[in-house]
Amino acid sequence: MTHVTNQSVESFYTCLETGDSSGCSCPIHRGRDREPFIAPLGLSFADRVSVEPITRQQAATIYDAHHAYMDSLPSVNLAHHGLHYRGEWMGAITYRYPLLSKKRLHFGPDGELLPEPISDSDIDRLPPELRTTARRIIPTVSDADVAATTVVSGDTIVEAARVCLGVRMANLASATLARSQEQFVQSPACEDDVRYLLTFVRADYDGAMIRALRDKGWICTGWTKPSQAGNREEKPIRERYKWRFFCPIDSPESQSTFERWSP
Repeated sequence: MTHVTNQSVESFYTCLETGDSSGCSCPIHRGRDREPFIAPLGLSFADRVSVEPITRQQAATIYDAHHAYMDSLPSVNLAHHGLHYRGEWMGAITYRYPLLSKKRLHFGPDGELLPEPISDSDIDRLPPELRTTARRIIPTVSDADVAATTVVSGDTIVEAARVCLGVRMANLASATLARSQEQFVQSPACEDDVRYLLTFVRADYDGAMIRALRDKGWICTGWTKPSQAGNREEKPIRERYKWRFFCPIDSPESQSTFERWSP
């Protein structure tokens, strides 16, 4: 298969199948005599996007067929969502507890989550092509703005570890993220102790997904540097910088509504 990967996200990755899918056996393309419906830019997504629970095997089959660089599943997961548009299967999202056992977070005087205090010299040490984006998406915070720094345990954090779309469609990733996030935080899979959602965005990505994250209450708290995991299979994605996004879990009423993502 030919994968087109012009925009990518570690967790929210727009994986696109634009070639001949006649041999694809994933749930999106299996048994089809035509490609799934492709909505033109500008068509409203309201009431057309839906999210349904799916099995591990269904999610794994989609990732194996369409995820360009993370084609396998983590060994332990909390939930798998099938992403649908007008009743047609378009992709999948998987949630899990993160591999980190604890994470240091910073808070303002009113208890609001803050990014790491990052100086201009810190940003200047990034690759040149990432510096403008860093200044745009990471709120400016100084040490004086931080009222408290807390180490939170990994079981209070859930990572959106895979998002994969098998169809090219403008705004689909943003709309399905919004719907899936709303459904997950209200589901039994999201334990009462969970306080934050986490995801990583590949740093050379710039598009509607970052806007979707920020609109849904996600905060870019900093970045991770390229590093291969010593106890896991090497992956090219681990050689890239990634933006780290956290989202405090609030009541659904306080979050941006799904209809915000209906162009």
